[in-house]
Amino acid sequence: AMSYRDPTADAQETLGALSASQPAHEEFYSAISNLLTSKLYHQLTVAILEFTSDKSNYTENNFHTLFDVLTDIKSTLNPLILARIAWNVAQTSNSAGQVNGEALTKLIAALKDDTNAAHAKLYAEAKLYLIHMSDADVDIEKIKSFLRDNSNTLKELSSSTESEIAVVHSAYYHTAMELYKKVGPAESFYKQAIQFLNYTPLAAVEDANGLARDLCLAALVGKGVYNLGTVVYENGELLTCLQGGSDAYLVDLMKNAAVGDVAAVKTLEEHRGQLEASGCDVKVIQEKIMLLALVNMVFEKESGERTMKFSDISERLQVGAEQVEWIVMKALSLGLIKGSMDQVDGVVDVTWVMPRVLDESMMKSLAQRFGEWAVKVADTKDFMGERIPAF
Repeated sequence: AMSYRDPTADAQETLGALSASQPAHEEFYSAISNLLTSKLYHQLTVAILEFTSDKSNYTENNFHTLFDVLTDIKSTLNPLILARIAWNVAQTSNSAGQVNGEALTKLIAALKDDTNAAHAKLYAEAKLYLIHMSDADVDIEKIKSFLRDNSNTLKELSSSTESEIAVVHSAYYHTAMELYKKVGPAESFYKQAIQFLNYTPLAAVEDANGLARDLCLAALVGKGVYNLGTVVYENGELLTCLQGGSDAYLVDLMKNAAVGDVAAVKTLEEHRGQLEASGCDVKVIQEKIMLLALVNMVFEKESGERTMKFSDISERLQVGAEQVEWIVMKALSLGLIKGSMDQVDGVVDVTWVMPRVLDESMMKSLAQRFGEWAVKVADTKDFMGERIPAF
């Protein structure tokens, strides 16, 4: 008769060997061993995830060994936690100092036919593509089709827990963001980066400084990106990374541009060299600042006072009268404002202004206007009430 061998026996042996060779982590290995004996598999995987998430615990390939311990019993484990451990394994360099995706590749193959592991597979594949992004022979089209094919898998994640949803989305958008950083255009990078930040705590962003810089530049030159408040107010914490460094000027530039303050043009001129060295077209940024200055000027007006003279616009934007007409036409054609322009009388009548993220002072002014509007409505109601005869 064949003797039955408990599949966890090998795992226990491996843990014993790890304890002996790495006394510094002995306590952790014996805690893992106890969880394994008690068949507390969920706690076991969570403990290994936490341990491998701290790179200072890495020694003599122990992350890989722990991952192998788990793959022996994988049928009872949470596939997404396994995938996250595989990513931690990948990030600890092998002998050549290269990131090694072997654990991820192994896991993807193991999950191939598991219908309940779609999100874990998506996570692992996104991370594997991220690793290969810097390869000389990277297949860009393959990554693009991966992103396309999996956008629906992302939407189907709603049944997972909130933290699982965030982890998978973060991995997907990280890969997408790095892809468009590599191939452009700026607005595509910007969209993916904003999504990445929506799902990723700042502490988990590896190069926050670099991302803050790239995000500002992409927002400034990106085609169709006019809602700069998304960066300035919703991701303000990220921008603080730039304070005190050589890119600190970008924070002022973004803040002034977001509220349409033409002081931004001065900053632009002062740092023209730096911006051009980063591959930015300063003329494009200048045009965007002018358009946002017009949008903000409209926003500050009462809805009944939105017939604006070219001469007032010229003064506010600090540009010649001949440029005003072009700026107004451009804002109308881009759909930043709606209305009509009268070149003869030199006025523009605005009926609508684009919605966007506001700062605190803009919110206060909006609240005040709502208050004034409510009073007006009440007065009109009373006035009508007095004049309508009762039958």
